[in-house]
Amino acid sequence: MSKVTIYQFTKYDISVDGNTKSRRWATREAIERVGGNVLEDTATEVDPSVLGKEIDGMSERNFDPHPRTAFQAQVI
Repeated sequence: MSKVTIYQFTKYDISVDGNTKSRRWATREAIERVGGNVLEDTATEVDPSVLGKEIDGMSERNFDPHPRTAFQAQVI
């Protein structure tokens, strides 16, 4: 199965008069389309099905590509 690389990114936010990190993850192409700045060190491969539900090439808001998969049952 093919994977797609997504990144976190920043974009100018008029309400704070500066760049802020987006709550979405996106492909490089989608980030460039909206005029964002790719955060290269956040590159993550995911299944393409996580993209395109709201905006083509972007995840839903607050998407976490690294979810916790197990509940910690004991303190180590």
